[in-house]
Amino acid sequence: MTDFRALCAELVELDQAEPGDYADWRQSWNAAISRARAALAQPEPQKPTVMEIIELHTWMEDEWRANNDGEDLPIVDFARGVLARWRNR
Repeated sequence: MTDFRALCAELVELDQAEPGDYADWRQSWNAAISRARAALAQPEPQKPTVMEIIELHTWMEDEWRANNDGEDLPIVDFARGVLARWRNR
């Protein structure tokens, strides 16, 4: 998965750089632009379906209860599980 923040930072750094060796700078610029184009060509991530969320909750609750004397799964822990699984969708 592309780290868009790092890619943007690289492009900004290259844009603001004083190219000492123009050929090296231009090669770096072209490589970064190619990576940006490739990243933008990737399809948008799909949101999780209701069934995927329910299945995750069922699995997490079963695991939680098995390891925590039958207690219910805390909502905060479920929210963290959802974010960990689908944070980039």
